[in-house]
Amino acid sequence: MDSQTQIGIADMQCWVIRKAQEKWNMTPRECVKIFRQYNLLEFISECYELLHVSSYQHALEDIEDILKRNGVVL
Repeated sequence: MDSQTQIGIADMQCWVIRKAQEKWNMTPRECVKIFRQYNLLEFISECYELLHVSSYQHALEDIEDILKRNGVVL
């Protein structure tokens, strides 16, 4: 993986966490706890090639779908 891709992944991970905090009305700590518990940063990393061609908003929607399937109420 080249450095540009790594930067893109990190950027997307940060953006999605920030937007999730705002949308879910959570503290950064609460949000990161959920992302870690459900391996969502890894999901973004593994699916980056597909996620980055749509939008960061779409990536957040995908994450919300994953959480809902796991019984998480936001």
